[in-house]
Amino acid sequence: MTATRAVTTPDFTDTSERIPIGAADLKANAQRLLRKALIISAAIHLGLIGIYVATTIWKPRDEVEYTGRVIRMQTLPPPPPLSNAPPPPVIPNQPIVKPTIGTPVPVADALAPEQTIMTQQEISALNSPVGVSGSGKDSLVIASSDDMPSEGEFVYYEDEPVPVTRVEPAYPEFAREAQIQGKVVLHVLVGKDGRVKNVKVIKGVTGLNEEAVKAIQKWVFKPALSNNKPVAVWVEVPMDFHF
Repeated sequence: MTATRAVTTPDFTDTSERIPIGAADLKANAQRLLRKALIISAAIHLGLIGIYVATTIWKPRDEVEYTGRVIRMQTLPPPPPLSNAPPPPVIPNQPIVKPTIGTPVPVADALAPEQTIMTQQEISALNSPVGVSGSGKDSLVIASSDDMPSEGEFVYYEDEPVPVTRVEPAYPEFAREAQIQGKVVLHVLVGKDGRVKNVKVIKGVTGLNEEAVKAIQKWVFKPALSNNKPVAVWVEVPMDFHF
């Protein structure tokens, strides 16, 4: 017995007639393609022309033409000659008035004040350096004035007081046994003669203040100088107590 099998084959359609190939197709479509190319070219040129015209007409704000006030310059005529100028005003001569202030007035010899001129010795003594003691250039002239500045009062001076004689304070026995030590700061008024006129404790140590005050009262200073003259001033003097 023979079996029969059906074979199915795909249906291929000949499409060679529907795809234009060759010069005949180009010749048939030449007119259509030319019109399309002309339309695209015209559109591009019109776009470029429109952009150029738009940039020519439209201007930014900074480039707007100036419409403010216009000043017109005119040439002035030449000035008139100097020969036609009016003559200068005539100022009448006025008598000169002598000054009445500062004019010396002669007086009689009996009424004239007596004037004294310093000698060279007096001038050299006045300008000589000032010292603590001695004679000659190291001498110190103390003015007979007892005015003393109060504490905190400003006193101008060029040279500050310098200790000449120092007396060390005694160390109290009870303070030594208790091992008390520290620094006592004193506010001292040095007079014009270099002596201590007043003492105040501004920073003290218990048990040591009294001995510090006793010792500073025995000190002698070279006084402060203002314009080469001694002045009384307050100075701060520290005293150390250590084993």
